[in-house]
Amino acid sequence: MTDRSVIGKVASPPRRESTSEDFFFWITPRQLIEKTQIVRTRCHIGETAVTFYGVITEVFRQSRQTDMAEEVDRYDSDTSYEPPFENAGFTYASVRILRTVPPVLCPPLEGSNVELGETEDAQMAYGADEIENKLAIGVVKNGGMRLAGPGFIDTDYLLGANGGHLNVNGVAGRGTKSSFLLHVNYLLLRKARQDAMTRPSDPNRLRVVPIILNVKNFDLFHIDRRNQRFRVEEHLPKWKELGIAQPAPFQNVTFLAPQKRGMNTPVDTGRPVADVKPFSWSLGDIVERGLLSYLFADDDVQDANFGALVTDLETYLTEERTTGDRTRRQLAAGRPKNFDEFLREIRGMCDGEFPQGVSSKHHTGTLRKLHRRLFRLLFEGGTGVLRLNEQKGNPLDVTSKDTHDPVVIDLSSLSGVPQLQRFVVATIFRQLVEERTGSHTQKGLVYLVTLDELNRFAPRGSKDAITELIERVAAEMRSQGIILFGAQQQASYVSPRVVENAGLRALGKSGSLELDQPIWRFLSDAARKKAATLLPDEKLLIQDSFREPMLVT
Repeated sequence: MTDRSVIGKVASPPRRESTSEDFFFWITPRQLIEKTQIVRTRCHIGETAVTFYGVITEVFRQSRQTDMAEEVDRYDSDTSYEPPFENAGFTYASVRILRTVPPVLCPPLEGSNVELGETEDAQMAYGADEIENKLAIGVVKNGGMRLAGPGFIDTDYLLGANGGHLNVNGVAGRGTKSSFLLHVNYLLLRKARQDAMTRPSDPNRLRVVPIILNVKNFDLFHIDRRNQRFRVEEHLPKWKELGIAQPAPFQNVTFLAPQKRGMNTPVDTGRPVADVKPFSWSLGDIVERGLLSYLFADDDVQDANFGALVTDLETYLTEERTTGDRTRRQLAAGRPKNFDEFLREIRGMCDGEFPQGVSSKHHTGTLRKLHRRLFRLLFEGGTGVLRLNEQKGNPLDVTSKDTHDPVVIDLSSLSGVPQLQRFVVATIFRQLVEERTGSHTQKGLVYLVTLDELNRFAPRGSKDAITELIERVAAEMRSQGIILFGAQQQASYVSPRVVENAGLRALGKSGSLELDQPIWRFLSDAARKKAATLLPDEKLLIQDSFREPMLVT
């Protein structure tokens, strides 16, 4: 930097002392300095030359008057009066220290020049020079209108080496959570494709399989089409900062939607039927995959009597065979062949007709409760995702052996029965967990599971099987290549194990009440205030190696 970039000097008067985390500096007149700008200062402390990198957390203006009365008296209470003597105030700013080189824990000295940061300073501030596996995920904002080059994250915190998972928080609409998750999917898929071309035989190259769950409407069923809001003049320069000269939609996307009742076609998604594959499960499919308990809600399964009944019936329906290191399940001979027969058999148990293999000690009220729950799932869901009469459905199979283009799975058409939505999510995670823990696991393959509205699938305080499965994925499976890209409007409503295990967190515009919750206590006051006023295209990125969140667009 040149002397022309000097914008002020470090100051540490009483009540504005410098620390190893923060300092203040006064600003030279006629300088426009903004909150969120990157700055640096250098000084010699003892015999050590130290460079401090920081971000401005607030800009203050102070007059020379001691109170409001003097301010009024100076103008004699007359807005048209001009005082004969100029008595100008001054501007100063507070700075959060992001990094020191070398890494010492001390404050800068008063009188040190403060310089406005540029691209290389922003990268130094957030440690980009020390990241081995980095990914440019956005462009660093350097004030309201200026930019400071690409903002890099460490993929080791995202994809399993030092941590895993991505969690995004933000209010509906303005938080743009789904857009950001798609953006990260796009960047990682692009990187994996580049690795496949340049290092095809490298066993350690990046391999990803994006699995995107469509929770609301059918917006995600159009990710292979150009965004009508894309404006070349405004958006293309930012893409070029990320090293992408010609951004394009996703290609070769696989679309899956629930099967219609009594038909072999999927529900209407706004796309041609030929573009979408149906998915469904028969009773045999449920038994083979050990999914029966996932069909029922938390309150039901936590009921001791109801849970015992479901376990008893699952044992009754299942025959297990062990081959090598794997145990295969199948529908036992002489049992109901489909859901219609199973429902009739449960009805018979309500009347005291128990088949051999099922305990007759189950209470009639519990049996009737099970009958009602299953009947609703089969007939009131609006789709045929559970096949009533067929012995074979079209179960989801999302496994792969190498990098795969996105798989989009619809859940929104199951909104009439939220328990079916949770069931589909559970089947996906269960399948991935089993695939990644067997002896035939593909080394280096990473599944990216994108799921919005996490509070519905892993709510805080819930102990049901589905929540525990998602918690297990968050806590244990990142090293096995299952990465959760989750989002929600309020992280305080989501299981803490799911949120806290995210190696990378992103904040879109969030409500002030949410930001006051204990889960956000680690944020500085400045970061919380900024999160409440973010624009739709802005995100605060939180990574363990960052002292303060990185503001990107």
